[in-house]
Amino acid sequence: MQRTLLFALLLLICPWASTLAQTMYYPDNTVKVYAYGYEQTMAWCSGFNNPQFTMGDLNNDGKPDLVVFEAGLGVKTFINMGSVSSPDYRYEPDFALNFPPLFNYLILADYNCDGIPDLFHRGLDGFSVYKGYYNSRNQLCFTYYQDLFYTNDASAGGAANAYDNPGGDIPAIVDVDGDGDLDFISYDINGGNMNFYKNMRVEMGLPCDSIHVELKDRCWGKVYQGYWRTHVLPYECDNSGLLRETGDTANKKTHSGNTACLFDWDMDGDYDYLDGNVSFNEMTFLKNGKHEYGTSIDTMISQDTVWQSGGKQIELLSWPAAFNIDIDGDGKKDLVISPTTRNASENYKCVWWYKNNTTPGSPNWQFQSDSLFVDKTIEAGSGTHPVLFDYNKDGKPDLFVGSDGYRQANGSLRSKISLYLNTSTAGSPSLTFQTRDFLGIDSFGFAGAAPAFGDIDGDSISDMILGHSDGTLSYFKNMASSDTVQPIWHLQQLTLTDMGGATINVDGNAAPFIYDIDKDGKPDLVIGNIYGTIRYYRNMSTTPGTISLKLVNNALGHVKVDAAHSLGCYSTPFIGRIDSSGRDYLVLGSNSGNIYEYDSVASGDTTLTYPLLTSQYSWIDSTFLNYNHPGTAIGVYDNLESTVTVGDIAGDGSLYMIVGSVKGGLELYRRKTKDDMSVPVVTESGSLQVFPNPAGDVLNVSWNGILQSEVRLSILDIEGRTLSAAVYPTAQHSAVVNTAALAPGTYFCLVYSGSRKYYSKFSVIR
Repeated sequence: MQRTLLFALLLLICPWASTLAQTMYYPDNTVKVYAYGYEQTMAWCSGFNNPQFTMGDLNNDGKPDLVVFEAGLGVKTFINMGSVSSPDYRYEPDFALNFPPLFNYLILADYNCDGIPDLFHRGLDGFSVYKGYYNSRNQLCFTYYQDLFYTNDASAGGAANAYDNPGGDIPAIVDVDGDGDLDFISYDINGGNMNFYKNMRVEMGLPCDSIHVELKDRCWGKVYQGYWRTHVLPYECDNSGLLRETGDTANKKTHSGNTACLFDWDMDGDYDYLDGNVSFNEMTFLKNGKHEYGTSIDTMISQDTVWQSGGKQIELLSWPAAFNIDIDGDGKKDLVISPTTRNASENYKCVWWYKNNTTPGSPNWQFQSDSLFVDKTIEAGSGTHPVLFDYNKDGKPDLFVGSDGYRQANGSLRSKISLYLNTSTAGSPSLTFQTRDFLGIDSFGFAGAAPAFGDIDGDSISDMILGHSDGTLSYFKNMASSDTVQPIWHLQQLTLTDMGGATINVDGNAAPFIYDIDKDGKPDLVIGNIYGTIRYYRNMSTTPGTISLKLVNNALGHVKVDAAHSLGCYSTPFIGRIDSSGRDYLVLGSNSGNIYEYDSVASGDTTLTYPLLTSQYSWIDSTFLNYNHPGTAIGVYDNLESTVTVGDIAGDGSLYMIVGSVKGGLELYRRKTKDDMSVPVVTESGSLQVFPNPAGDVLNVSWNGILQSEVRLSILDIEGRTLSAAVYPTAQHSAVVNTAALAPGTYFCLVYSGSRKYYSKFSVIR
């Protein structure tokens, strides 16, 4: 997620933003990552879990670019730096800022004949359409056009929305009848049969820049999907969409949860389709007999319930979805297949590619990969925990990547640790992959492996502590001769205990960090946890090589991330230098994706309340392009699990921040200035909430703990222009803002009182 536009906005909305620039971290791709002799060209894109794929020219250079959407996790954009016929997709997050709030799915297609991709996603009423255009920087942007309604069905009693199941279905948007305009196909509300919403633009002689749909068929394809892998065909509906009395299929039960990908399997001019079903880990292929029987009616005549039964079958644990795009630039649309269900499916081998080698009448779809693009990223399954530590003792920090784990066939998570050695040379920072299973961690069967390094047993060489998802930790003792040679870590305690022999357990999501909190010369153990706090275990070791830990404080510094929640907060600590002040700060990742910064951790006083400097450090928040689905309870986090490590990767004095998340990969940020000694501290001791988000005609704003004088509230657009402003008395703690006049899109609410300032992003949809 690029912050260039966001930072430009802050320069306009924040009086202190120009000085804040001195401490900003910016997205960066200058650290090259290599594996197996090749550059991992998508290394820092944050990984893939449940990606959806679509294509469109994002920068108006005539070449199709790649757009990846993960429901609840936002948009990633990749620019084709190669040619049309030999694409080379490179991660460029700037372009993702131009996308509106999105729900369930994202499809780019040109509905208005101008050659510019338009956008479709699941709006409040069903199909929501945005018109594409290029801005002054030749970046693809979108403006809301309309949601789709039809009026040709008398039983609907007026205008009815073209139905699109809000439970995660992905519809088909293609020119089904070949008349030159886009049509729409989605599963019915009962989930068994498909509705065909025909675009009547051509038939009605409407301008190209228009869509007018009619419900033409409640049983498109004459096929029915029930609770079974096998579909019922042929099949007929009555006007209500219910099954006619036709033998043993009369009373079949239905369910929602389908992803229908329409594509011309055999290049005979009609649309066949692959159907993904929430109940199965394979996809069913259905063959259209429209061409064979010379009819105008789309009718499925045969099926393959485990496509490809004669080749490589799809196996993705849960609910696969297929996307028909020309991923290799050879002029033929391929199939890219990935899981739909989040946090419950394959999270590494999660992008399957079947290359289209078909010629007319001779279908030929060849399996190429089960980890397309994943092999070009730093990918560790789900919930990455990066740590910079000089492993081979060459003076350069290497990168360790633990994670919550890789999804197993039984649905459980099993963790490994990846190691990337720092192979930087002067002016050319780089990391080179060494292993995905450092120390054979996979053999232990850990769920969760969050690594920390430091001398925890007092023998002057660095040990390794691993935190686990169940809240326990493991201790690996360094058996090397000194701290100047590469560590030799051996498992010493499978389950780490304190000095009294009691198991150390923080109740969930143990995230350890080793740091001398009390300044007695011995590194201590601090542990982030499910509660969002920090537990402090003092190093009591008196005999070198013997670990002895004493619980001193369950809430070190009285820090708490995601304070609105008691559980599921997932604090992940980093303590060290993050600017040129020479001071150490406490930086915490969180479940919300926000990064918190606290002062005074280096004071040695373990009784202090650490001052919160910011709850949105450097404006890096993994929620920037993510929005609650309409109807989602306010304040429910989306399990983003940000984690942080900071270090001088390039060896030139500059600092890089690496951020992990539930997405399974990493993002890289670089601090680009070196003098921030004069930056004023902005103390944040309160909170700001906006709801509903997305908003409609009104936005409720509430604030607490920030009052110094009267409160000023402003609404700004993405370009930083003030759209409305109001002043409220000191005693007031909430306001209702009229947003009826705002066009659909992303906005900022800025609340400030004296020197205390807060902002919150929100979106408006219609």
